[in-house]
Amino acid sequence: MSESIDLATARRLALGASGLLPQASAGGEAFPRGAAGAAAAIGRLGSVQIDTISVVERAHHHVLWSRVPGYRLDAIPRLEGEPRLVFEYWSHAAAYLPLGEYRFCLPRMDRIRAEGHQWFRADQKAVAYVRDRIRAEGPLRAQDFAEPMKGARGWWDWKPAKIALEYLFHAGELFCLRRVGFQKLYDLAERSLPPSLELAFPDAREQAARHVDRAAASLGIFAPREVAYLRKDGVAGIPEEIEARLESGSLVRVEVEGLAERSGRPLELLAEPAALEAAAAPPATRPRARILSPFDPAIIDRKRAARLLGLDYQLECYLPEAKRRFGYFALPILYVDGSGGSGFVGLADAKAEREEGLLRLCRLAVAAPGAWAGRRRPSASALASAIAAELRRFAAFNGAARVELGKVEAEDARFEPALEARLEEN
Repeated sequence: MSESIDLATARRLALGASGLLPQASAGGEAFPRGAAGAAAAIGRLGSVQIDTISVVERAHHHVLWSRVPGYRLDAIPRLEGEPRLVFEYWSHAAAYLPLGEYRFCLPRMDRIRAEGHQWFRADQKAVAYVRDRIRAEGPLRAQDFAEPMKGARGWWDWKPAKIALEYLFHAGELFCLRRVGFQKLYDLAERSLPPSLELAFPDAREQAARHVDRAAASLGIFAPREVAYLRKDGVAGIPEEIEARLESGSLVRVEVEGLAERSGRPLELLAEPAALEAAAAPPATRPRARILSPFDPAIIDRKRAARLLGLDYQLECYLPEAKRRFGYFALPILYVDGSGGSGFVGLADAKAEREEGLLRLCRLAVAAPGAWAGRRRPSASALASAIAAELRRFAAFNGAARVELGKVEAEDARFEPALEARLEEN
């Protein structure tokens, strides 16, 4: 047996789980303010990806700012302080994770100690040298190892000590206390972890259950193949864990009207009954636009984002300029109306000119939302009001006092003048 829901309800399940829906209470947001809200968001999402690109504020800050009212850049350092609530390690990519997730990283650490890292080979003399220095001197960064490059070079052309540091970090011998100037500060894990932290090695069933728990909490509605996105460890027992939950009734099968496999068969998804019930009757809220990071957990699985959320998107910053179709770092724009409808309505290629106090929109494209799911598609005026408000917020987040519009593309000719007018309002 499967529950049948419409696409608007399915999106409410997904966006609500990800913390991106306006709330009828709690100040209109899914999470509390400030550092407490950041901790709650990381706990719900399971991990928040770290990325080096800084044309606008980096991905981990952007993801949290999108969800947490009053978010400040010092939130993560505060959560890494005492009492520590988050730590840096690897999920589907480099990420901040809730501290309670540490024991579920132990299988990956074991695998890397046994097999090595797939991206680089650490020189064992360099490993011993790095380990001994940190043990004797205390926390160190890569820049504290200044010897010249020797031997075979790794994928990132790192010097041997840097490769050794990363190997020991991924193998669990070193722990990242925090980042200083965006460089990891490493210490021995044995003297860095809180004494009360649970470190029992999870068995195969615990690992599978953790993956399914995380999918239910952060995705809301999901296909079995979307559980443990890009993970390698602890995934073998996921099908059995899902079947056990279906038998117990803690998960139900869901068919979404209009969504199908390539074969034409209905796409079978999974959800928790309580979440399904909550999404069926959306509370009345104010319309809201959200500018998302390309690395946002809600859209990082591009196939899922295209199928369920209607977002056909490619990040182009890694492509040569001549091959880019839109721009260097395009940010998807989500719009949620006041009655439970939602869809991605545009892209913004933005750059923070920090010295000038300016958020420059090199290109903004807003289209009639063909992938809209809801009672009524938003008007040009509604989109302009919501996007202008979000652009002002995003500019302030990036330390900019004003927004400069470059090329604006819109199917409705009324959108651009309405947006300009809204941006000029105090």
